[in-house]
Amino acid sequence: MNILENINKTVVPEMDWDTQKNISYTQLSAWSECPHRWKTMYIDRIKQPPSIYFSFGTAMHETLQEYMELMYNKGQQHADQFDAHADFTERFMNEYKADTEKLGKQVTTQKILIEFMNDGLNIIDFFLRHRQEHFQKHGWKLLGIEMPILVAPHEDYPNVKMMGKLDLVMFDETMHRVVIWDIKTSTRGWMKHDKENKAKTSQMVIYKKYFAEQYNVPVENIDVRYFIVKRKIPANPRYPIMKSRIQKFEPSSGKTTQNKLGKDIKSFIEDVFIDGSHMYDTDNIDKILAETDKCSSKWCQTCR
Repeated sequence: MNILENINKTVVPEMDWDTQKNISYTQLSAWSECPHRWKTMYIDRIKQPPSIYFSFGTAMHETLQEYMELMYNKGQQHADQFDAHADFTERFMNEYKADTEKLGKQVTTQKILIEFMNDGLNIIDFFLRHRQEHFQKHGWKLLGIEMPILVAPHEDYPNVKMMGKLDLVMFDETMHRVVIWDIKTSTRGWMKHDKENKAKTSQMVIYKKYFAEQYNVPVENIDVRYFIVKRKIPANPRYPIMKSRIQKFEPSSGKTTQNKLGKDIKSFIEDVFIDGSHMYDTDNIDKILAETDKCSSKWCQTCR
C-alpha cells in the first residue's frame, strides 16, 4: 500500500450545512465534562467570553505552522529569513484587539498583556534555537497544515459528521509512518495529572482513528503526538529538562483506547440527536440535564 498516494488522492467532501450537523472534539469534551455547559454553547448559542489564553494560543499556533510550512515546502533559507518574532507579535496583537472589540473593553490588564507577549517571544527564541532537536528536514515530508477530517462516526446517523483540523501532519520517509502533531500552549507544561486527563488526551486518539478512515491509511502506521510549548520555566529548575520550553507527549492510542472512544462518541450522538437525524433531540437533552448534577469545575462559567 502506498500511503502517500492514498493521502494525495483523497478528496475530503464538503459539509452540507442544510442536511448535516458537524460535531467536534471540543463539543464532545464539553458534553463529557459538563452537559449543562454544553447546552449553553451548542443549544442556547451563548458564546464563551474572550480570553487572552485563546489569543495567545491561536497566534503561537499560526506562527509555528508558518515557520514549518516555509521550512519543509520552500527550504531552510526561506524559514531562516522569516521573522517569527514579528509574525507572532502581529498575530497576537490582532487577535487581542479583535477580542477587545467583541468584549467592548480590555480583555486583561496592560501588565498581563505585556507578560504574555514576552512569554511568546521567549518561546519563539527557544523554538528557533532547538528546532532541529524536534523537527528534522532530512527524511521528512510535511503532508499538511490544518488538514481536514470529515467522517460519519455512527453508521445509523450518516448526516452527523465528526469534523476536525489537524495542526501538523508529517510523513517519516524512512519508517513510512504518518505522524500527527497537535500544538498546545501551556503555562508550565503538562504534569502527570494532565497526561492522565482523558478530556485532554482523547483528542489525538480520535483524530488518529478518523484520519485513518478518511485517508485510507492503516491505523497502525499512524503516530500521534502533542507538541507543548511552555510560557513559564522555573527560576531554579531541579532537573535540566525543566529548563526546556518544549515538551512532547505521545498518548496511548491503541485499539482498546480507540474502541472505547468510538463507543463514547456513539453514545453522545444517541443522547443528543433524534434517531437517524442530524437534528438535536431537545426533549432527551432536557431529560439528561434534569438528571445530571452541575459540575464542580472552577472553570465552568455555567455552573459557577
